[in-house]
Amino acid sequence: MTRLRTLPDALADAAGSGEGYVFAGAAAETRRSYAEIHQASRAAAAAFHGLGLGRGDLVALVVDEAEGFLTTLFGASIAGLIPASLYPPSTSTDRARYLAATAGILRRSRARAVVTSDRRAADFEDLRSSCPDLEVVVTPEALAAPCAIGSGRPALNVSLDDIAFVQFTSGSTSAPKGVAVTHRSLAANIVAINGPAGLASSASDSAVSWLPLSHDMGLVGMALGALYCARPAVLLTPHAFAKRPIDWLRAISRHRATVSFAPNFAYDLCVRRLKARDLEGLDLSRWRVAGCGGEPIHAPTLEAFADTFRAVGFRAVSFLPSYGLAEHVLAATFARRDRPIRVEHVSRDDMAAGAVAVPHGAEGARVSLVSCGWALPGHQIRIVDENGRELPERAIGEITLAGPSVMRGYYGDEALTAQTVRDGWLHTGDLGYLADGELFVCGRLKDIVIANGRKYHPQDLEWAVDDLAGIRRGRVVAFATGRAGSADRVVIVLEPSGTVAADLLTQSIRQRIVDVCGLYVDEVVLVPSGAIGRTTSGKVQRLATKARYERGELSGS
Repeated sequence: MTRLRTLPDALADAAGSGEGYVFAGAAAETRRSYAEIHQASRAAAAAFHGLGLGRGDLVALVVDEAEGFLTTLFGASIAGLIPASLYPPSTSTDRARYLAATAGILRRSRARAVVTSDRRAADFEDLRSSCPDLEVVVTPEALAAPCAIGSGRPALNVSLDDIAFVQFTSGSTSAPKGVAVTHRSLAANIVAINGPAGLASSASDSAVSWLPLSHDMGLVGMALGALYCARPAVLLTPHAFAKRPIDWLRAISRHRATVSFAPNFAYDLCVRRLKARDLEGLDLSRWRVAGCGGEPIHAPTLEAFADTFRAVGFRAVSFLPSYGLAEHVLAATFARRDRPIRVEHVSRDDMAAGAVAVPHGAEGARVSLVSCGWALPGHQIRIVDENGRELPERAIGEITLAGPSVMRGYYGDEALTAQTVRDGWLHTGDLGYLADGELFVCGRLKDIVIANGRKYHPQDLEWAVDDLAGIRRGRVVAFATGRAGSADRVVIVLEPSGTVAADLLTQSIRQRIVDVCGLYVDEVVLVPSGAIGRTTSGKVQRLATKARYERGELSGS
């Protein structure tokens, strides 16, 4: 279906399809039809009303478990409430710091209720004294308790211009902000994603995902994308993927799935954790769309994955690089399906000196970038300079987006909304350029490293050393720091694997950055395993790591 529908309408329509979700736990898989999900969601809606919550009240969801998350989200939407997803803490999260940050979100959003698990309920009850609007702390199980919900659709009218949900960003570049997405924007983005220029979804499609539902790629791209076209989806847990990445591929094989998305690091992890016996019985031949987005895309990672899994039916042309962000619901651009990924090799010196992407063939003097494709139908993209003037092709500037998928704004923050959405254009804070209309993403405005009058993108420095012996892959952060009036210092923070002596590792890192980028690194910081945080989408928390360094919480060599 291509007509725009609210989330409750899409759920009600899917309930008649016979399809549904499969929730894959540690020991078993549980299938729930969309009809069963619809019934449970209506029960949750009635329970919300029974708790005294009314239209427009914000309900915060801090739920790991996928079925409870979705029925709560749908139930809040049916009840006319505003569901807001907050990322749940991981086992390594500092509990006190997490609760302090979450309390700040609850106060700023004036949340009336929190839905969370039994094991966290006491913590959120304790927060009520510092969150004056917070009245209800409830579990998904309590919302699902039997109650009289009547028959047919609720009389409550939810319009396309109501807020469908608020997603609090994962904080990779700043403090979490609440992105308010309307039903209209949500539907427009999903229709474009599932349409001919996107996934070209068909009746034979099915999806598998391990991505967290508190993040846009997992929620919109996988769970809601399947719902809106009434196709089956298998939802694994992020913990299961982190523990055994091969389980993701086994689920794709077992369910004969055709669509699955993941960030760059997930494809890398599958290759690095692979054992020879893992290929036995694996069949990836039906996987027609292997989406990649959510963080910078590294061509060698995708090439290594394709080479490794070619023997079990994976096709390199299945890769679908993309670009998007929560402020645009999810996707903004898609590469074309069924073609090899397009990789451009551009001059590192020209990028550093003139902010222009010039093709360059010499190994070592170039940066390799993957095309993220074209703007979705009905949407626009342009590259602008610091004054908002549109730049020509191959000039590097800020990526701006326009169209029906742009968010309503940041929830409760009109000033930040006005700063971010100007004259209908969403200013993403990301840097990139266009070539033949295709988008190439270079990095973040806030992350740019400026040294000796030249500009460097931190991920280029990180990728330059990521494959060195002695470094944990994907656990490298580069940034510049300094006081006003003094030159910036270039710092590399990394988690060592313990296989190379610290002094030799530091020396090899400095030498590699000089050889590849012509840049001297002022300090190399070796930190314990797990010290470099990742967001819910898998990005390294570069600014958070920099802040810890500047507070003196990290020491270097």
